[in-house]
Amino acid sequence: MDNKINLIIDFDSTFIKLETIEILADFALENKKNKKNILDLIKKITNKAMKGEIPFSDALYERINLINLKSKHIDLTINYLMNHITNSFIKNKKFFELNHKNCFIISGGFKEIIIPIVKNFNISPNQVYANSFIYKKNKLSLDKNNPLSKNNGKNIIAKNIPGYNIVIGDGFTDYEVKKNGNAKKFIQFTENIDRKTLNAKADLICTDFKNVIDFINNGI
Repeated sequence: MDNKINLIIDFDSTFIKLETIEILADFALENKKNKKNILDLIKKITNKAMKGEIPFSDALYERINLINLKSKHIDLTINYLMNHITNSFIKNKKFFELNHKNCFIISGGFKEIIIPIVKNFNISPNQVYANSFIYKKNKLSLDKNNPLSKNNGKNIIAKNIPGYNIVIGDGFTDYEVKKNGNAKKFIQFTENIDRKTLNAKADLICTDFKNVIDFINNGI
């Protein structure tokens, strides 16, 4: 891949098959009587945010406030998600090993979970931009100073990555990176979920990461 090209890759429902916060909640709500109702609400909020129906920051804090996170839930989630990496990312792992210097993860997810997973693809912790936890009052909470905890956070990060940026993801916040001029192309990644409201906004719709590689190799 041309070293002037950068891939800005989403994590949840793109690099992995699932939404991290939903798995965190599943562990954190263990043995809670209202677990199903809370999980259903979290999924509903996630879908609204990914469709651009509600601000990302509102959705993030609404979901985090529904669960009481402990450090053990982080470890359980990492171990679980290690086995739920998107199939085509695994099949094309060699691509990341060869081009890792030009691959960036920008996610509304959590560094503590993302870094251990993507390091197996040679992606450096310095190229992972995501929310981070702080330990406060015997529970985990979000670092509110992190730009990715706020609306437009992905744009704040992406505009500081020089080069020909291509953003790859499943959600509205990924599209916004291109919309705001911080990426040249938006590739909607639909292997795990196809958010139909985004189809018309995408420069390319990919059901497999091999489609992304072919697009790059064919001269964009």
